[in-house]
Amino acid sequence: MAHALVLGATGHIGAHVVRALLAEGHEVRAAYRRERYLSVLEGLSLERLRVDFEAPDGLRAALEGCDWVFHAAGYYPPCTERRERAIALGVESTRRLLSQIRRANPQRLLFTSSAATIRRVESRPSTEEDAQPWPSNEGQPLYTTVKVAMEREVLRAHREEGLPVVILNPSVCLGEYDAHAFSGRAILAFAKHRLPFYLGHGFNAVYTGDVGVGHVRAAQQGRLGERYLLTCRNIQVKAFAELVARAAGVPPPRWQLPDAAASLAAGVSEVVAWVTRRPPLLPRQVVHTARRGQYLDGGKALRELSLPQTPLEEAIARALAWFRQHHYL
Repeated sequence: MAHALVLGATGHIGAHVVRALLAEGHEVRAAYRRERYLSVLEGLSLERLRVDFEAPDGLRAALEGCDWVFHAAGYYPPCTERRERAIALGVESTRRLLSQIRRANPQRLLFTSSAATIRRVESRPSTEEDAQPWPSNEGQPLYTTVKVAMEREVLRAHREEGLPVVILNPSVCLGEYDAHAFSGRAILAFAKHRLPFYLGHGFNAVYTGDVGVGHVRAAQQGRLGERYLLTCRNIQVKAFAELVARAAGVPPPRWQLPDAAASLAAGVSEVVAWVTRRPPLLPRQVVHTARRGQYLDGGKALRELSLPQTPLEEAIARALAWFRQHHYL
């Protein structure tokens, strides 16, 4: 039995990592920033600890006695942030956190990154070997650039300082406990029939519960200094929208939106979000990723971590049930 610290335990991925750890009998300390989303941990037998991640020694008490540290609370750049500043903030926050973890000397650090750091390959699904280069291409979305910079910092700490790191790169995560409604925004949009159109490209999606299990198995048997793509199914946006519509009992979208129109709609959506202080219905990051398409090959995690492969139909059904229960729908 391990003593595990989960940073970002009230986030979508963090909440599933917590449950995967508890299911195997590990002792869990759940660290969070704000009490607003604590409901996703309701009823669980674990230690809850509010942590100031920005304080120089903010993690000291949380790290004490922990064998495994799961970092699922990485910096997420707002779409309005300047590129240079966002990169600097991402790198600085990562360095500060790594410094504190290094002093605690855990057996493993599981760093949650994103499949966005994996570049698209025209002729085949992308693998971990297709990581985005650095410096990042100026045409990359801000989110991708910042995540690449943060991964680079983590791998540097592994190579130069011996930090026992494993990097996890989940694709689009779908499932329950999505209190922030980040990945689930597309499910909500299609389920509410607010998007009467779809984009003509594809992506990879995975059940977040499987991502949680993948994190725990990476702590147990993942190779240090390696990336693992946590994926399930490559699917066209049209087919995904139809799955959501069928599960929600609403009509599917009828029209394919051209790329130029999608980019314009995303820009308008983010302006409206800035004015209303609400999440954008169609973020530019989503449009950019969908326009490029990103099919992924998660064979490495299947072979080395025995990553579960829950059908997307079940992941969508679980997400919709949770959204209904918590009045998102």
